[in-house]
Amino acid sequence: MRRAAFAWSSAGLAILLLAGCGFQLRGEARLPEAMARTWLVVPDANSAFARELALRLQADGVELSEGQDSASAVLRIHSERMRSEPLTISGQARVREFLLVFELDFELRNADDEPLIGRETLRLSREYSFDEQAILAASREEEFLRADLRRSMAAQVIRRLEAVPAP
Repeated sequence: MRRAAFAWSSAGLAILLLAGCGFQLRGEARLPEAMARTWLVVPDANSAFARELALRLQADGVELSEGQDSASAVLRIHSERMRSEPLTISGQARVREFLLVFELDFELRNADDEPLIGRETLRLSREYSFDEQAILAASREEEFLRADLRRSMAAQVIRRLEAVPAP
């Protein structure tokens, strides 16, 4: 009986503390009204990142336009670059860790072609260890990190779009 009361008290206290500090679960993004109907322009419409970003935008209530004429905003992805760089090298001159880097250049313009967000570059990176004894596992880890970087970058773009001031 006392344990149950203690557990309920602790849970209630935790909820009060989290609510008091301003914590709240992330729900649907509040994107600018100007983005209600957005034309997403990407170098490769079939890239995994383009698909991830389109899904995120639609999940947040944006209707994707087929062209600029019917769009209230244009989100232009100028380039997306994913590269792997050696991070640490062993005494035997073998790479032990890699740095996976994803860079994205984008801009947001309204229907009158005025910039809402001027051209910006976002950069995310992840480190991973490479074990030449487990090459298959290392390649799976790299693929997992690439997918994670794409999801994280799409979320980062959405957060940046949320910060656009209202006209």
